[in-house]
Amino acid sequence: MSTPLAMNATLDALLSRMSLAEKIGQLNYPSGSGVDTTGVGRAVDVETKVRRGELCGVSVGRSVAERRALQRLAVEEGPSGIPLLFGKDCIQRYRTGGPIPLALSCSWDLDLIRRVNEMVAREARADGITINWAPMLDICHDPRWGRIAEGNGELPYLGARIAETIVRAYQGADGDMARPDRFMATLKHFMGYGLARAGRDYASVEASVATLMRIMEPFRAGIEAGAGAIMVAFNTINDMPVTAHRVLLREVLRGRLGFQGIIVTDFTAIDPELVHHGIAANGREAAYLAFKAGVNVDLVSEAFLRYLPGLIAEGKEHPEAFAGPDGAYRFGPVTEAEVTERTREVLVAKWRLGLFADPYIGMDEALRDRVTGTAANRALIREAAVKSMVLLKNERAALPLAPTTRLAVIGPLADDRIDLQGTWAIDVDPKQSVTLLEGLRAGGVRVQHAKGCNIADDPSLAARLNMHNREMPSVVIDPRPPAAMIAEACAVAAGADAILLCLGEAKEHGGESSTRADITLPAAQRPLFDAIADLAAREGKPLILVALASRPLALTHEAARVDALIWTGHPGAEGGNALADLLTGRANFSGRLSQALPRNVGQLPYRTEDLPSGRPIWGAGVDVAGDTEVGAGGHWFRKFTTACILENPMTPLFPAGFGLSYTRFDYGAITASATDLAGDQTLTVSVALRNAGARAGAEVVQAWLHDLTGQTARPSRQLVRFARVELPPGAETRVTFTLTTEDLRYPVGESLASARLDWEPGEFDLLIGPNAEELTPVHFRWRR
Repeated sequence: MSTPLAMNATLDALLSRMSLAEKIGQLNYPSGSGVDTTGVGRAVDVETKVRRGELCGVSVGRSVAERRALQRLAVEEGPSGIPLLFGKDCIQRYRTGGPIPLALSCSWDLDLIRRVNEMVAREARADGITINWAPMLDICHDPRWGRIAEGNGELPYLGARIAETIVRAYQGADGDMARPDRFMATLKHFMGYGLARAGRDYASVEASVATLMRIMEPFRAGIEAGAGAIMVAFNTINDMPVTAHRVLLREVLRGRLGFQGIIVTDFTAIDPELVHHGIAANGREAAYLAFKAGVNVDLVSEAFLRYLPGLIAEGKEHPEAFAGPDGAYRFGPVTEAEVTERTREVLVAKWRLGLFADPYIGMDEALRDRVTGTAANRALIREAAVKSMVLLKNERAALPLAPTTRLAVIGPLADDRIDLQGTWAIDVDPKQSVTLLEGLRAGGVRVQHAKGCNIADDPSLAARLNMHNREMPSVVIDPRPPAAMIAEACAVAAGADAILLCLGEAKEHGGESSTRADITLPAAQRPLFDAIADLAAREGKPLILVALASRPLALTHEAARVDALIWTGHPGAEGGNALADLLTGRANFSGRLSQALPRNVGQLPYRTEDLPSGRPIWGAGVDVAGDTEVGAGGHWFRKFTTACILENPMTPLFPAGFGLSYTRFDYGAITASATDLAGDQTLTVSVALRNAGARAGAEVVQAWLHDLTGQTARPSRQLVRFARVELPPGAETRVTFTLTTEDLRYPVGESLASARLDWEPGEFDLLIGPNAEELTPVHFRWRR
């Protein structure tokens, strides 16, 4: 890496030569994804903009050769020879498609997540991609929101550890991105996008300062790890669109969090979206508000390119027009000095990527072929799929399958190739996927298959689910009547020893603009489930349900009727082989939920780290949960919930952190280094863990904190540490966690501008256990 002195000298000289138009061009990232460079259609416009220096980067180019051609155009024919950025949405996948991020987060395996994302960076940079519009760090409490699939679960601490892991995987632990196996991370979407009302994508967000501070932790961790870019959220927060939110972008992001990279809008977030939000009358006002809020790069709308020159000119000639306390132009004139500073930040990003030293770094077909889709990559995503699948129920010894089991594999997702990939697998070839049926057959399982039903029966819904999959449709509606398909499935099931149902969601049930009002199994699949469940009950056959999904589904009805239940997310190209490994016992389940599964949509939004109620269960005199025991290692947190839904408990169907395996882990005595601490002392807590089963396995030991009394209400439990521990059968170890007053901090302040993290002396419980529900407390006091 070159020195900051050399960088500053080079960029100062470059900026002194650049015209105002060129500087504004570095703040423009236009549309054009998928456009080639052959000189037809939109490509002519892109090439013209490159020659004029009117853009900082593009998403065009379908190959290394096309991207090299555009880069050559920029450095050889552009007015100042400034290299381009090439962006893509590599949502923890590129050419080799592993599990969706929500599923991968259920591994709780930071080393695995690092290796998967290093693979993504290798494949993408070798294809010419220099900046990734990922990772998505939005915390979400409402699984109706489709983009929950792109996130890392509901727990800010887990999300923060994953965020810093991914940033270092993309950019290197040393931050040296001038290498052919690294690219720039963009943390998105800052802020609050995952809290969209009722899970409706793009809807407004109403959230307290304390809530926003808590869900900001993954962004804080990613920034401290050195992330080079931040993408701003589409939504409003407490009535102000984030794209124009001066407090969030200037005072919080740049100020308190110390972010020094580039701030990028989401697509068209300036114009027309600020106009649609109602805070700008036109594109000119929208450009002004976003620029004065602190945005560097305008994605797609080109509002900066169109309006900043005129705004600067008017500011020089009529500064009084920007001096009023009211109106759109109330924050002072736009100056060339401001543009120069924003442009410098963009150029610094390109310098960090090594583009000034070698504009073609990583653009190498031979390198791409060596690192893409390799056997090692396939083995890695198979490992990722194995570690991400979560066993939620296993009764009557349903799993693992006996070697002689004749298995009926039923459902529309059993032999489905494309839906294994999940949403945003835009560069993955679905033909390379190993279906669940193929994986089982390859694993030696004796199987018979019937489709049983369609993923969806409604042609309009099917068309929507196929909108990104026209070459290989996700939903193909079988012309047979549903009753005939169910009858065929029942006949296949009747001739088997055990039944495996493969049900759930198509890949486009999740992702952007994919809100579901009902998060149970899709309606077309429910009659098949009930028919097979009735048959299994009559004939005493083990029934196993594999739920492929973009989100935590409400599976209350199904969980009660099956012997075994597995949530897989969308597991990726090796999903079929991974599931076969687990069902046959060649591998052991180790996935743990990073997000609670609700009982039904009436519980939503559901937040594991919720605030305590003023009227706990015993105060209401009703205990529909059937368990009021406090402490003693069981269901400790229920004293903080209120049984206010008549039909079911307020507890989730399966809590965050939950997951079963083929072995059993016993927790022993918990010891603490002290129970009365002061100031800068350190608390060390350890627990004995023993693999009491006959198989090797992995347990995720979790530590949750509760602050008993504070100036404001504190979450009933808050994840503060975890450790994934692998043990052979019969082995025992001690798992140790260390805490300081940094872990006691909580949001203080009534406004975003003044809010800070601080701690206060008091009494606390550290809760140790295998999930958010089965916890044993250790009490301690911490004084100033």
